[in-house]
Amino acid sequence: MNYVIIDLEFNNLRDITEFCPTFYDENTEALEYKCPNEIIEIGAVKLNRNMQEVYRFKTYVKPSIYKFLNPKVSKMTGIKDEDLNNGIAFEEALQMLGSFVGEDSIVCSWAKDDIAELIRNADYYNCSSIWWLKGYIDLQEYCTKVLAEKKSLGLKNALNKLRIKVFEQDLHDALNDASYTAEVFKRIYNDRAVKGFIVKDIINMPSIMIRDYENIRLEEEKTKLSCPKCGNPIELEYPLKLFKWRFIGLGSCEECNNKILQKVVIKQTLAGDEVYINTNRVLNDREYLELIDRFNHNKLID
Repeated sequence: MNYVIIDLEFNNLRDITEFCPTFYDENTEALEYKCPNEIIEIGAVKLNRNMQEVYRFKTYVKPSIYKFLNPKVSKMTGIKDEDLNNGIAFEEALQMLGSFVGEDSIVCSWAKDDIAELIRNADYYNCSSIWWLKGYIDLQEYCTKVLAEKKSLGLKNALNKLRIKVFEQDLHDALNDASYTAEVFKRIYNDRAVKGFIVKDIINMPSIMIRDYENIRLEEEKTKLSCPKCGNPIELEYPLKLFKWRFIGLGSCEECNNKILQKVVIKQTLAGDEVYINTNRVLNDREYLELIDRFNHNKLID
């Protein structure tokens, strides 16, 4: 079995009016685009089961949805118009990536966003067969669990934690990010443990972050109000409240007297269903008092 670590870079319209305030007035058709993130670069690294790198893959993808490169994307990735003009069509890039992945590989990425957008782009272009996508591992989730972190690790934090030397200017390049992710995977790979993180039903895994939470109605019956220590129900002293992309609540457990932070993130599956991801963690008294203040003043809570 091989592992193929992929990384993608996208072009989109996020914050486009910061650079061009009249953009939507001049490009009204952009409001109708059905693909929010168009893939413009693909990078991949293939590891064998001994965690040895055997192949690399990189290509730019010539855009056909967004004919203009968002300046924010260009600044972050270093990708320029001439890079994309020399790119290949998405259909050809997907076919090349499939040949690179091959028959006996598990596809991996740092968080589920890339794999979700790969499938959504394939749907947009009517590329119905991604035959090589037979199993998937979210390496962010795997790394966070293996390193026993309370919060999801970003790639840069994981690299620092594992003392992997990283050059800031190399990040946000698809092949470089895939290579750095592969280095993280090598350090924490365990043949037995990793099997529990392989997802087969990719369409129904929670993979798409909901960005417009203002129109989301929280269904409290889908939240899990239980103490992570003893499992007993907790009483929320500060009911769930929206903080940007997640709901936060603060409470306590009467059984073991723990102070609890409850976080609820709602994601969508590629099938369109909403999935509630509940995270409850124990706080010390200082943390609890600090978060009460942040809660009451609507300050960002991690």
